[in-house]
Amino acid sequence: MAYPESHPPAREPAFNLPSAVVWLLGILALIQAGRSLLSDYDDYLLMSWLAFVPARLTLWISPERIDDVVGALSQAGGSDVVERLQLVRLLLADGGVRLWTVLTYGFLHGSWLHLVSNAVWLAAFGSPVARRLGSWSFLNLMALSTIGGALLHWWSRELEVLPLVGASAGVSGATAAAVRFVFAPGMRFGELGNDAVVRAIPAEPFGQLWRNSRALLFIAIWFATNILFGAGMVPIFGEETSIAWEAHIGGFVVGLLLFPLLDRGAQRR
Repeated sequence: MAYPESHPPAREPAFNLPSAVVWLLGILALIQAGRSLLSDYDDYLLMSWLAFVPARLTLWISPERIDDVVGALSQAGGSDVVERLQLVRLLLADGGVRLWTVLTYGFLHGSWLHLVSNAVWLAAFGSPVARRLGSWSFLNLMALSTIGGALLHWWSRELEVLPLVGASAGVSGATAAAVRFVFAPGMRFGELGNDAVVRAIPAEPFGQLWRNSRALLFIAIWFATNILFGAGMVPIFGEETSIAWEAHIGGFVVGLLLFPLLDRGAQRR
C-alpha cells in the first residue's frame, strides 16, 4: 500500500519528535533533577504525596483491613522492613487516600536509569502515536493508561505499602496504541516521522489485529519480557529494583482498547 509523501524540510531537526513528547520528556527530566536537590526526608515526603501506594487505597475502601496490611508487612521480611514501617506510619498518619496519586506517580522515577529507559521507549513508540492523535488526545491516552496501570497494580497487590513510581504504564499504553497501526502491511518504520503518513496508515480493528503476524509477535514478546523482568527471572542492568509488571500490563490493555476512541486517522475496513 502506498502512503502519501511530503517534501522533507530543507534542514532536518536534530530530534524529530512531536512537541508533546518533547515537553513530556522535559518535564520528567526536570522533576527528576529537582528531586536530586532535595534532602532524603523532603524527597520521602514528596513520594508520600505523589507516589501511588496500593494499601492506602485499600484502607480507604475497607478501613477494617488494617490488620491485613500490618500482617502482610510482618511477613514480608527482608532488608527493607524499616523503610516499609516508615511508609506505613505516613500511610496511617495522613488520614487521606490521595486519589490523585493514581496519576501523579507517573511523573516520578526511581533513578535516572529508570527515567532514561522510559524516555527511550516513549520516544520510539509514543512519537508516532502523538503524531496520529494530536497532542491532547495523546496526553489523554497516556493519562488514562497511567491510571489503568495503577488500578491493576492495586488489584494485584492491594496490601502493598511500597510506592509505585514511573511513567512505564503510560508508555505501555502508548506502545499498545502504536501496535494498532505501525505494523500495517507495507509500512516502513522510517516513514513514521511524517505526520501525513502516520495519519494515513489504516488502523487495525481489534478483531483483525490478531491476524497481523508482526503485531502478534511484538505483543507476545512484550508480555513475555515484562513478566520475565517483573518476576525477577532476568536481572535489569544490575539494579536492585522491582518491576511493576502488573502496572505495565494495565497500561498496555487500556491503550490497546481506548486507542480507537481517540484515533483520528484512517481505519481499515
